Amino acid sequence: MKTESKNYPKILRSKRESMIFFPDNIQKIQKEDIEGKSENFYEYDLIKVPDTNQQIENYELFKKENYAELRKIAYGSWQEQFEIMNEQGFVGWQDKCNEVKVKYPKTIEQQLKV
Repeated sequence: MKTESKNYPKILRSKRESMIFFPDNIQKIQKEDIEGKSENFYEYDLIKVPDTNQQIENYELFKKENYAELRKIAYGSWQEQFEIMNEQGFVGWQDKCNEVKVKYPKTIEQQLKV
């Protein structure tokens, strides 16, 4: 889910949902307000990861320790994948899989080389 904020995003733990909200692909963007003043915002993908009492203080360590789960979430459930196939066809589903493979190569070491 794409989202944005004025403050640099942090990994947050939700006790109510037993989830961790992980901001990924963080990009700094500028927007102009009504008066034409430029303001900085951060745009990012907000990923919900099941909370298993992981450490959340270190972004890179969290990503490394939860890489397989992040990759699995990016692919989506079988139901979501079948929905893509029905709506966009087999080629649309392949495109989605290829996007995930680029964003999350099989191992984190491959991603760090990019």
